[in-house]
Amino acid sequence: MTQKLPSDEFKTELSWEEAVSRYLEDHPDYFLRYPDIVSRLLLAHETGGKAVSLIERQVQVLREQNQTLQRQLRELVNNARENDVLSGRLHRFASAMIGCTSLDDTIDTTYDLLRQEFKLDAVVILLQGQPTAGGRPELVAEDDKRLNMLFHQFSSGKPICGGKFDDSLMSYLFSGRATEIKSTALIPLGDKNPHGVLGLGTHDPYRFHPGMGTVYLTRLGDMLAHGLARHRG
Repeated sequence: MTQKLPSDEFKTELSWEEAVSRYLEDHPDYFLRYPDIVSRLLLAHETGGKAVSLIERQVQVLREQNQTLQRQLRELVNNARENDVLSGRLHRFASAMIGCTSLDDTIDTTYDLLRQEFKLDAVVILLQGQPTAGGRPELVAEDDKRLNMLFHQFSSGKPICGGKFDDSLMSYLFSGRATEIKSTALIPLGDKNPHGVLGLGTHDPYRFHPGMGTVYLTRLGDMLAHGLARHRG
């Protein structure tokens, strides 16, 4: 004689699939209350052959569109977060420029902030004009032909970004560290008639590339140009 299990014990004998099936049978309006779950289910619609039914195809298209929109939303959120971080860094840079009291202070502050805040491996500032009394290497003489040639590359007034430039230019910009730099951004200091160049270098070959946006780089150059102008004769 078989002994019947109590209802609670009987439920524990059910498999997960059986439990889910029974739950759905007891709650036939479940998918009406949670319609978003339907879009994530894989439901075959039999047609008796190899052809795919119109309903199944429509569901597939809607699911693909939903996945695309979710991916685009994640990208927008990530971009917004990155922009917030960059905006904060630019704000701190602008505040630091305001607090600088001399040309040397401006240059030193720029080096420190760009390396620390912007995580750059190399920073160089090339300015047109006679060197200061301290003989800073960042200030080059007025007749520096290479710098004047570099100015002509900023015909659009926008920064130039890319991988490694030609070896002679890389050596001119970064001297002994030229071989370490894998991508570079060159930013004109000054709008139509630049009086200097801000060079940024990094070991990351994908950090700067020709197709990237240059809005923040342009703002960075403008802030530095104004900061330098306050202390130059």
